[in-house]
Amino acid sequence: MDWFFKFICSKQMVPQSLRDACAYPDSLFALPQDDLLRMVYQEFTNDLDRLKRAYSIRSCQQTSFTTQSPSYILYQADYDEVNRTLVGFLALRWIHLGEYENFVGSQPPNVRLNREPFEWIREFYSKVIVDADALYTLITSIVINDLGKDPQLASDYQNITGVDIADLNHDAILLKAFTVGLVQSLEKLPVHYKDDLVRGIELGATFNFGQLAQAENVPACLSGLLSMKDTPRSFNFRFMEQLLDISGAAGHMDCTCAKKLIQPIFDSYRNVYDACQSVIAGTSNLREGYDLILSRRAQFLHEKGFPLLHVNDLHHRALVRLLCMGNVTTRDKADMFKDTWDSLETSVRDKLEYALNLDGVSGRPAVQATYMPAFLSQIGDKESLTCAWRYLARLMTLEESIDLSVLVIERSMLSVMKQYVETGKFDKDPTVLESIDVPEGVVALTTAID
Repeated sequence: MDWFFKFICSKQMVPQSLRDACAYPDSLFALPQDDLLRMVYQEFTNDLDRLKRAYSIRSCQQTSFTTQSPSYILYQADYDEVNRTLVGFLALRWIHLGEYENFVGSQPPNVRLNREPFEWIREFYSKVIVDADALYTLITSIVINDLGKDPQLASDYQNITGVDIADLNHDAILLKAFTVGLVQSLEKLPVHYKDDLVRGIELGATFNFGQLAQAENVPACLSGLLSMKDTPRSFNFRFMEQLLDISGAAGHMDCTCAKKLIQPIFDSYRNVYDACQSVIAGTSNLREGYDLILSRRAQFLHEKGFPLLHVNDLHHRALVRLLCMGNVTTRDKADMFKDTWDSLETSVRDKLEYALNLDGVSGRPAVQATYMPAFLSQIGDKESLTCAWRYLARLMTLEESIDLSVLVIERSMLSVMKQYVETGKFDKDPTVLESIDVPEGVVALTTAID
């Protein structure tokens, strides 16, 4: 603990915890990385231990770290979600210190985040972090964000309430767990900052910034933004945390930088920020806010030579959603998506066009295909994409009668990703999807959100 003694002496203070050290952020973030991570672990031991059990999505490629990962430093073993979370925290350190080169690190040169957006993030961070409690609150938000991925959290909730919530998305599980006192770290926060995070968690249970960036969710999911009108600080905390979440998203593969927050992804999140602000301000309705994401992707690809698609045309709009879901940023891949779309069987294309244009209203609920973007973004050939879209058409079709209060049904691709993508079975034979049943649906949003 020599570093801690030097830290104390250098500031003539006696901080007993990370929370105390947040009053001196320059000194805090100047600590050696290993010591800084251990300080976080001391503060959030139970939360990080939960993340050891959390599920994650991997490609079939094996990860080989060239340096010790954050979880290895703490546990002498690699845990994906611990690494993702702590790389998100390290991204906060790089932002605070203005370490642009460390932040972009090994990002591919052709899509590397430019310095101007990095400075935009730093300016936004400075607006959010106005005092020591705000910094501690943001760090808390980073650490607890993915606790719902720990299956034990849903089990603990069921033990207390008798209610099984295991099929809910991880944000909704986190919210439920908080209501019965299972997220103890929130209780350490000042009341006003705790309220900010809870409002953000409530928003996250039905609305995810990344899902909007990828057009994975539907317009009805933006309804939670309406509650943010009078609480801008709550929204800012949530948005900042989400930028850090995407910064650490590849932390289980590369823990040396903010690998995933490349320029195209940042542009997507800026578009999300603008869309959210327009809905919160009341200058756009839910559909208009959502379509801002689609129209900007269409314009982005048009500037690369791809034909301009118009979101007021339902045929075009469906294709733009697929381009967003596939994270398509190049002309070649956009052409492949369009060729595949044009060559789909009419019955499949019609089903997709109808489903992809549903907003989520009473009597006509929409299906949210969770983790479908993670699936589509890994596909690089027309045959595989055709099989994926045939499966998506089945997944997004609702045959059963639905209660009129239901607006959004969520069907998760997680099990398909784990059983067929991570194992390489899909790559070997894309038609394997034809024999797979679609996952069960879970009600994600109703007219009366509880």
